[in-house]
Amino acid sequence: MSEQSSKKGTMAKDTIIYILAKGIEGVVGILTLSVMTQLFSPEQMGRYSNINIAVTTIAMFAIQWLVQSVLRYINKYDISNEQEKFFTTVFTAWLKVNIIIVFFGVLALIVINSGAFSNTEFSGFLEVYTPELIFCALLMFITYNTAQLMISMLAAIRKAKTNLFISAFSVIGKIALIYFLATNYGKRIEWIFISYAVFDGITSVIGIFKLKIYKYINIKNSSPEILADLKAYGIPLMGNLIATSVLNKSDIYIITGFKGEAEAGIYQTNYSIIASAFTLLSAAVMRGSYPTILRTWSEGKKELSANLISDAVRMFLIISVPAVIGVICVSETAASVLFEESYIEGHFVMGWVAAGMMLLGLTEYSIKPWELNAKTKSIFYRSLIGGIVNIVINIIFVPLFGYIAAAVSTFIGFLTYFLLARAGTRGQLKWSLKKSVCGRITASALIMAAVITAVKFVMGNSVTSLCVMVFSGILVYGVSLYFTGEIKNEVGAIIRIIRPVRKTK
Repeated sequence: MSEQSSKKGTMAKDTIIYILAKGIEGVVGILTLSVMTQLFSPEQMGRYSNINIAVTTIAMFAIQWLVQSVLRYINKYDISNEQEKFFTTVFTAWLKVNIIIVFFGVLALIVINSGAFSNTEFSGFLEVYTPELIFCALLMFITYNTAQLMISMLAAIRKAKTNLFISAFSVIGKIALIYFLATNYGKRIEWIFISYAVFDGITSVIGIFKLKIYKYINIKNSSPEILADLKAYGIPLMGNLIATSVLNKSDIYIITGFKGEAEAGIYQTNYSIIASAFTLLSAAVMRGSYPTILRTWSEGKKELSANLISDAVRMFLIISVPAVIGVICVSETAASVLFEESYIEGHFVMGWVAAGMMLLGLTEYSIKPWELNAKTKSIFYRSLIGGIVNIVINIIFVPLFGYIAAAVSTFIGFLTYFLLARAGTRGQLKWSLKKSVCGRITASALIMAAVITAVKFVMGNSVTSLCVMVFSGILVYGVSLYFTGEIKNEVGAIIRIIRPVRKTK
């Protein structure tokens, strides 16, 4: 077997495991969102969305530079046997960030409880966003950013099966605890944050022990040189993540400002179910492929790295193209089945978000030359332009057309980012696909769409019809791809995972 075939096999195996893990996360995530819309009103969901976006955005600004850098450099310092310096430096940076955030969070709680704003214009705001909510958000921040760091490290060293277990355990535990607390102790959104904090905390502990980080931490051995490398790589990417977050999340605040919390809740509910699913899908392919691509690049094999990126894009399109078309076909049925009636009108959001998120996934591969060469400022500038385009369109059109304008602006923003990234890496290491591959994927997806549409016409909108649409669509698409020869290797890899080949004596 050639080196390229071997590495592609490794990528395919890891990707399949991550797709399984993220598939579980996605299915349970949809169920979680459905349960939450049954438990909480649109106003409560809008409030939850605002706090959740604030927490994840602060975490993105404060810690994601470290998460991205760890993914890039953990293998380098493992190969050079400098684990103690590396893990100590990472731990020290993580600790400083969390101390700073906790300090300002506690300070805010003290000021709020002092009643200093009781007779000001902020009093109405503080009646809604209470000290209890702020405390829960602070707790969620600590556990969330720690869990993200652990998951990134596990992915970088190809601990795919551990991540599979963590994914299933965490998402199932979160929905179970939310339901238990809300049905037994009142429908308060604090339970959402507490549930997330509990299981992100468990994820963090599992990661710490699996990586055996505690064995390497020696505060005296923190390395300024390693920290400088981490910052040089990660901080521009942090800017990119913030700009991407603007593309993903600024809409909710603009809709809240112009149209109110109820409309924002309807938009965010329909948006989240798709954005979360596509984020998981993209992460699955990226986590399954990037460690292998990174190691190949570190070995100086530029041409092979380009081939591996192209193969990863192919795997992503095999999953994302039918996902986009499927979402367009089933959005109304899915909203009718999963959400309370007041949320259903926003189902048109789903198709636009799905198309935009697919473009974001493709952009991740387009920017790989900049990531591998540590030229992360180029990524930040392009993503910033995409974010600005999104905000400008929202400000102009949301007051006129409501959340539908926000959905379209999300697609336009991601399209802008993608086109800038492709243009910027022209002539560098980049992905490419054969026309025959694109043709087989598109044709199979269109056949799938025809079957789903027929099922919907016959069965209407119901739980049964949604299940039939999804399973018949997957079956028809998979069979079409298999008989065209496009996924025979992947099917073989799945069979080998389920039924490993026995070694002969």
